[in-house]
Amino acid sequence: MEQPDECFDPLQFAVDLDLTKSTKINPDEKVYISKSLINQANGSSYIELSSTKVTCAIYGPRETSSSSDESYSKCLLETSIKFSPFARQKRVDPLLIQYDNDEDCEEAELCSRLEEALLPCILLHKYPKSQIDIIIDVIEDDGQHLLSAIILSATVALIDACIELYDTVVAKSLKVNNSLFTLGYMPNLAQVSCLFFDGEATPNELDLLTDEAVKQCQVLHKAICKVVINDLKSAVALNRKTI
Repeated sequence: MEQPDECFDPLQFAVDLDLTKSTKINPDEKVYISKSLINQANGSSYIELSSTKVTCAIYGPRETSSSSDESYSKCLLETSIKFSPFARQKRVDPLLIQYDNDEDCEEAELCSRLEEALLPCILLHKYPKSQIDIIIDVIEDDGQHLLSAIILSATVALIDACIELYDTVVAKSLKVNNSLFTLGYMPNLAQVSCLFFDGEATPNELDLLTDEAVKQCQVLHKAICKVVINDLKSAVALNRKTI
């Protein structure tokens, strides 16, 4: 699938970062960020990281049917992730795809990791007796950027839905040999919201991966800010014309 013509290189916004020593990330990687694509949703987004393409829709906050004590004190987060039949090199028959809430399936694992990344940044106590539904559709998966694209798309969609956040969660995945390292980072708070590593590495190698991922998260954060600010400017300009 071809990337849109308006893709931009996130490094162009990193004017205050020293990226001269960055060697872990392919400088040709592109990012495309768009929001407010699904009219029926309270918030939505479309993300491209390299060849990975993901959409996200946010529904809520809405009244929850849960009667648990937790739901009365704060909002519940419900996530759902589904893959398109053509998301990977080996096409899957849609009739054979099963989403049976199996805790061992890949979708359930991704949902668990997404919730772990987002829970530290959402002001859940602001929305008692309610829930937020996060629906993720994976259009294409390149084998490296899936989790980071999912986290980014959910963050942008939450912003579009005007959900109150402590900070934006930006994620970056680094692949070294057969190991995959993914870091979720909140740039304004300078805090790590999640860290996932599948593979083997020494403590020193993990330190280097963490430093590089934080640097790239700061770059991606600037790209998200640019999209949000441009969208706000367009909305203000449109309101002025209507007035």
